[in-house]
Amino acid sequence: MATDRYLSERATLYVPFFSFIALLCAVILLLPYETVYIRDRTYLSLFLVVIVLSVAVFFLGTLYNFLMWMRGKGLTTTPERRLIGFAKLAIISLAHGRLLRATRTLLKDALYLSKLKERSVSRWFMHLMILGGFILMFILDLIVTFSLDILRYQPMIDETGWAKLWLRDFGFDLVGLMMLIGLIMAAIRRSILKPKIVRTELPDAASILFLLAVVLGGFILEGMGIAGGIPGHDQNVEYSFVGYAFSLVMPASSGDWYDAAWLVHGVMSALLIAYIPFSKLFHMIATPIAIELERLMTDKEGSA
Repeated sequence: MATDRYLSERATLYVPFFSFIALLCAVILLLPYETVYIRDRTYLSLFLVVIVLSVAVFFLGTLYNFLMWMRGKGLTTTPERRLIGFAKLAIISLAHGRLLRATRTLLKDALYLSKLKERSVSRWFMHLMILGGFILMFILDLIVTFSLDILRYQPMIDETGWAKLWLRDFGFDLVGLMMLIGLIMAAIRRSILKPKIVRTELPDAASILFLLAVVLGGFILEGMGIAGGIPGHDQNVEYSFVGYAFSLVMPASSGDWYDAAWLVHGVMSALLIAYIPFSKLFHMIATPIAIELERLMTDKEGSA
């Protein structure tokens, strides 16, 4: 009987979970990507293989983290059952009007980092630039992908369209610059200033270097596209203000390497997605969510 219940709990969790991953990966593979600037579509195929694997690793790592949080001494239920219970409680609570409170908690503690601001304004600004830039980059990427490949929104496609200029060009450069500022501050703080309260371990250094490589790689790629006159990069270049600055020191021949550079940048970005559940960036967002779920569970037990 206990074995049947355990198998049922695992099926309740894992069947929808892996079905969601399969559906998401299928969507990624089936999008047309007609507006991607690279000329050799083989590079796009290679990138899609890596991004699908990276997305799968991201969700598996996320599930692993949450299951580990569900473990504890004295608990009589399985981590799977406890996680399902948390998920059901969260859905019920949101359906009964707690969405606003949960959203406020997430925005205040996870995104705005209000508690960190009370301790150190400089550290708060540094983390806000990194985390805020990263989240805005992700949101922009979703908006652009949805507009281009699903809606086929013309202002996002046209070289002179407002969405192309202000979201694809200016918007990505702005949030990328935010991340770059925060990452440079973090690198200086950990490698030069070295305050006593900060212990720089290998995962910390790896996260900073990983993010720096992705952000700088994006600006270098953009600079190569502008300098080489790649379609999509050869008009209204001032909107891509950071990429344009990079292009000023690049020869026109750098455009010959654009496809290869695009693949390298794409793979690095995909691997960053896979790395998130195993880095501190994940805990900055997931921890407040876990705290809110724990509060919900405590309120339920207190009212029982």
